[in-house]
Amino acid sequence: MPSKHFFAGFRLLSKPGVRAYVIAPLLINVLLFIVLTTFAIQQFGQGMDWIMGFLPEWLAFLAWLIWAVFGLLLLLVYGYTFTILGNLVAAPFFGILSERVQQYLLSTPEPKTLAWRDYGPIIGHALGRELRKLGYFLPRLLGVFIVCAILSFIPLLNLITPVIGFYWGAWNLYLQYLDYPADNNKISFDALLVDSRSQRKSALSFGGLVLMGSSIPLLNLLVMPAAVAGATSLWVANQQANPPGAQPH
Repeated sequence: MPSKHFFAGFRLLSKPGVRAYVIAPLLINVLLFIVLTTFAIQQFGQGMDWIMGFLPEWLAFLAWLIWAVFGLLLLLVYGYTFTILGNLVAAPFFGILSERVQQYLLSTPEPKTLAWRDYGPIIGHALGRELRKLGYFLPRLLGVFIVCAILSFIPLLNLITPVIGFYWGAWNLYLQYLDYPADNNKISFDALLVDSRSQRKSALSFGGLVLMGSSIPLLNLLVMPAAVAGATSLWVANQQANPPGAQPH
């Protein structure tokens, strides 16, 4: 089950040869947590005031439902935004972390320690890969946002907006984190995308857990590096389950 690899990711973070590469992403997450949590709290209050201003008096009894739906949607947005920014900044570290996890799982020799000059090409490649993913995610995210915004003003249909947001977020995060081991194994994002379309259930299971964890303050500090480790574990398991020559997923 893909979900078990998500939880395995937390255990892998403490393994020899892996834990040293968790420090930098963790520090980045702490800074993002402080900034985004403060911003989210402010936006929630303003957003509720704005929504309630459009609510007719005869629908005032639905305020608690609107509060719940809006709050859940904001948590999903918070978790997804936290993940996008964290991955963009920490992408070079996550790529190396994924590589070390794969080496640990396959018991392959650890490569020599990287010199400072080695990080330049790694950072450039990692940022280019992240921008490629953003080129796929952001236009579609805008479309999902517009649909959810329209549905949020339609009684009853507004109840499905968090479901749409959750499914889309889970799919994105599945691709986001599985791309780190894919990149290390010379698989392009386009090839990963094509292969992953037949793995929707895996995406909902693994990506959904990542999204929920990313939406929980404090826990989200560890979720991103754990998701990198867990996605690498999933990648290795898929490789081992496929016959030689089959494309991993």
